[in-house]
Amino acid sequence: MKKILLIAALMMITSTATAAKIDAYQKILESGRYTIRYDNLTPAPRVTNRNVVELYGKNGLKVEGNDFFLNRPLSGIIVSDGTNRYEEVGYKDFFQCRLVKGGENFIFTKYVVKGGFEYFGDKKGKVSANPRNYLIELLSGESFGDSNFTEMMTAIISDSQKSSAQKKYQFVAGGTLDSGLSYEDFSSSDGEAVSAIRYYFDGDALIKIAYASAQGDTFRKCIVKILAFSAEPEINLLRLPSGLIDTTKR
Repeated sequence: MKKILLIAALMMITSTATAAKIDAYQKILESGRYTIRYDNLTPAPRVTNRNVVELYGKNGLKVEGNDFFLNRPLSGIIVSDGTNRYEEVGYKDFFQCRLVKGGENFIFTKYVVKGGFEYFGDKKGKVSANPRNYLIELLSGESFGDSNFTEMMTAIISDSQKSSAQKKYQFVAGGTLDSGLSYEDFSSSDGEAVSAIRYYFDGDALIKIAYASAQGDTFRKCIVKILAFSAEPEINLLRLPSGLIDTTKR
């Protein structure tokens, strides 16, 4: 209950100030050209014992239902060059990957082995593409790997660029902590559901994000460390790795 009240208090904050430092990251995201690397420090709750890989909306990586990822911090990579896109979410030696290239969608996993990686698509070392689902992308918006990080990133994007399914966040407060880090707070409310996101900056560099939401008795939180947020896409990740053969029948 205290956590829910804390979010509610944040929702009632009013400020005449405007967000400033997050604007640079909004421009990067809306340009469609970037590389983002992050560590999700908050493990997903254990909700299943199934050892499976799932997709949500066929437009992202559903890590919450994967036993490999439950109760473990995650690492993620997102790369976009405006047309092509790569998403990776994983833990230690297992990673779930999605490459969107042209009108095709490649889903595969990679494992750390001695001397490098081993890849599995339809079979070991082979993958075939599914047609890219433009309708789902239009309705649900872009995915940024796991759902918590997707929420944190899409909150930055201006409302005019959001899909109808994405929440609209408002800037509510900003300031400087005793540690010297500055922050900018955003919130969203939809009926009984309330959400709050705090972006932490070291100078102008975004270094951490904290997210919390509450609906009824359900409370959700997530803390992410930003390792890199660049306007330069890592082009080498926007193609299938050399250890994975494309077997798509075209």
